[in-house]
Amino acid sequence: MELRITYDKENKLIGRREVEFVIDGESSTPSTSEAARELCKKLSLNPDNTLVTSIKQQFGLRRAVCTAHSYSDRHALERYEERHILGRATKRASKGAQKANESAQSPEPKHDEEAKPKPEKLEKKAHGGKHDADEKPAAASNTT
Repeated sequence: MELRITYDKENKLIGRREVEFVIDGESSTPSTSEAARELCKKLSLNPDNTLVTSIKQQFGLRRAVCTAHSYSDRHALERYEERHILGRATKRASKGAQKANESAQSPEPKHDEEAKPKPEKLEKKAHGGKHDADEKPAAASNTT
């Protein structure tokens, strides 16, 4: 994953850094957590105060254009960001932590006890699948 910064502005009034960046080389659209992690690593930002607000990938291209906001503190993040975007970020973070806890508790992989048998397909009728009602009766001949 190659990350390239296209726009970087410090918004001192709100206390945030607005960043637009491009991620090249991904076969699928990267998740917001992956994009935020890579951005924080490149720019040395605090991951708790950084939020990826949008990821847009054009059809057929292996390039995603992303927008992120990095705040000076958590209070500013909660004050200026929209609630539904904050809700998505907290759900993903809690889901990721829950999966990490589950994998730490049960290191054994889960296997299916028995493979379910496949239901047998119905056999077609011997005469090509036609019903008896579909067959036409023999034409009566009129001889006079």
